[in-house]
Amino acid sequence: MPPPLYEQYITQAIAALGYQEFTNAEIYAHVDEILAYIHTNINAVQTISPGTTGALLERLCRYGLDAAIAETQATVRRMPPQWEWLGDYYLQGDPFNLVISCKSFTAKERLLASGTGSALNPTIGWGAFTEPDEFSPDRILSYAYRGFVAIYMPEVTRNALSAESLAFRNINGRPFIRARQDFVADIRAAINAEGRINPRLL
Repeated sequence: MPPPLYEQYITQAIAALGYQEFTNAEIYAHVDEILAYIHTNINAVQTISPGTTGALLERLCRYGLDAAIAETQATVRRMPPQWEWLGDYYLQGDPFNLVISCKSFTAKERLLASGTGSALNPTIGWGAFTEPDEFSPDRILSYAYRGFVAIYMPEVTRNALSAESLAFRNINGRPFIRARQDFVADIRAAINAEGRINPRLL
C-alpha cells in the first residue's frame, strides 16, 4: 500500500531539494523551502485537497517536535481520535500536558475552537499562516482566554503584524506571537530532566 499523499509530497520535496540526509532539526529549518517546492511543483499542477494540506502541515510540525525532544526523555504523542478536536499532538507535562494544534495557511475559527480552553492544560498554535489580519490584538486576547500560550507562524507573517499584537504577552510574561523557527528551541528549553514539559517556561 503506497504511503499517503502528504507523505509522498514531502518525500518528493525532500529528495528534489537534496535534504535526504538531513536530521529532523535540519528538515524543520527548511520548512519554508519544502512548502515553496510543493506549492510550485505539485499544487500548481493539481490542487492539493484541504485534508491533505492539513496532514502535510501536521507532519512538518512533527519534524520540529521530534527535533525538540531529541536527546531528552520526552515523547510526542498523537492526540487520540476522540480528542482530535483539541489538537494534533501533546507532550506530557509537569504538572499538566501541552497541546499542539496545527493549522494550515489560515486560522479562521478552527484554531480558536481547538485547544483545551484552560491555562491548566495550555495549547500552542502552529501553522503556515499567511493572513496577518487574523491576529489582531482582540483576536490574540481571545486565544489567551482559550488557554493558548503561544502561536508560531512564518517570520514574514509575524513581521506584518501590528506592534500591539507583537507586544502581547502570555500568562508567563513571554511573547505570545512567535516566529516558527523558534519553535524547536522553545519546546526544548521547557523540557525538564525527567522528559516532561513545564508550560510555565513557555
